[in-house]
Amino acid sequence: MTPFREIERRRKKAKSTYTDIKKHYVRLNGWLPVFQRYSRLRGGTVRYLTLCAKYAIDVRYFRHKGLLPYDPEQKSYPTVTFIEKDAQDYAIIAEGLGTTGLGIKGDLEEILVKPEEDPENAEKLRESFPYDIINLDFTGEVVRSYDPPYSQTIRAIERIIDLQHAADCPEWHVFLTFRACAQTANHEADDELRAIMEGNLQNAPAHAAYLPRPEPRELVREHYEEFLRIGVTKFLASSSSQRGYACNLENSYIYPRNPEGDPAYHIVKLIVEFRAIRKARNLPNPHQTRTAYEDAVQRIFASKAVDVSSRLVDPRERQILRADLRPVLVELEQQHIIG
Repeated sequence: MTPFREIERRRKKAKSTYTDIKKHYVRLNGWLPVFQRYSRLRGGTVRYLTLCAKYAIDVRYFRHKGLLPYDPEQKSYPTVTFIEKDAQDYAIIAEGLGTTGLGIKGDLEEILVKPEEDPENAEKLRESFPYDIINLDFTGEVVRSYDPPYSQTIRAIERIIDLQHAADCPEWHVFLTFRACAQTANHEADDELRAIMEGNLQNAPAHAAYLPRPEPRELVREHYEEFLRIGVTKFLASSSSQRGYACNLENSYIYPRNPEGDPAYHIVKLIVEFRAIRKARNLPNPHQTRTAYEDAVQRIFASKAVDVSSRLVDPRERQILRADLRPVLVELEQQHIIG
């Protein structure tokens, strides 16, 4: 199976999990407080970029919570941008949501990394920045097995940071979702992340914060999802510090998936805050950049992911989550998007 077909197969399978209560646990307990914060900060006008997929559950959910501006008469979400590659899914999103600030049928990574191949959408997207919250649910690996370590996904994330900084956005958040599967991993990328991590551990405060985890080589083998959680977040910290932002991992969540006929894997969800340490017009300050990165690394090493499955043992918690999501599912049923 070609890489493209494999990605599309996984992507379509992943769509069936969008109503899963594990995902909704993160929406309710992780994403919702961030939306509430920006709604207060922006006077109810939250600027939101999302890879929402066919059901657009995130957009509908935050509208139901009163956190995304919506005109029911015009059926309009003026501050929402969505991007969808699949033509059929794009049509379902556009019809289901109505008018949005911007809707793009295309591949976000391609548009960001190769703007010359789609100049019209690249320019529309560039002009739409900045955003308060950017939701990147890639449904796959950050570095796929056939990619170079400096993958297109990573370059796309760096381009987003550049665009936010060029627009002088003082603070913003990313919700980043990816899968961690040792069996389908890019081992070259893992080796590079591990070497960087080992270098970080030469710093005594960072080493103290990292403990009691096993050394990085063992962490890859024993808890690959934790290795990637740390490694990917440290990449964000490094990249953002070089682009004028300090990075703070506010929360992270992990839960397992055991698909039939495919290797088991974990879903990793990060909630990351970025705060400007310099404006786009100012020269980079190497000391400031280094300090921002080192501070972020120490906080990342000290952080612990929420084990979502362990939080859902209590049936009362599961009932709360299902009841909270129910208005969105009713809306989808009324629009005949789900049966």
